[in-house]
Amino acid sequence: MTEIKKLTKIVLIVYAIIFFIFGVNLTFLYDMIMNPEGWTNPYFPRMFGGINFVSAIFAILMLRKKEWEEIKLTFAYFIGILISTLLIEISVLSILGSTFGASTIQLGMSTIILEAVLLTLGIVSYIKQRS
Repeated sequence: MTEIKKLTKIVLIVYAIIFFIFGVNLTFLYDMIMNPEGWTNPYFPRMFGGINFVSAIFAILMLRKKEWEEIKLTFAYFIGILISTLLIEISVLSILGSTFGASTIQLGMSTIILEAVLLTLGIVSYIKQRS
């Protein structure tokens, strides 16, 4: 059994904070913060906000574990969520970006950058944890 390294714990703390912030923004503040275009279907973003809340709770629970084998699957879930949302964000911005306003493009780009950084941190932590 291998112990959880410090980098992995730091990444879990960052995941918990970021997922919680996205969960609050997408669930409760969607109309004020995350919807500059005035889209009329808020259900899917709010559902994804719930997924972010659950992910934040998972990250907090994983911080209490001591062994890497106990959190490996959940950590892979975080990386999978980030890969899929990053692909969706890039696809939406590249396909529909010409119809968006400047604030939506700026929000999308900042989200893509943040998700790319989180994904990179997660992959580096996963590789270092395995070695």
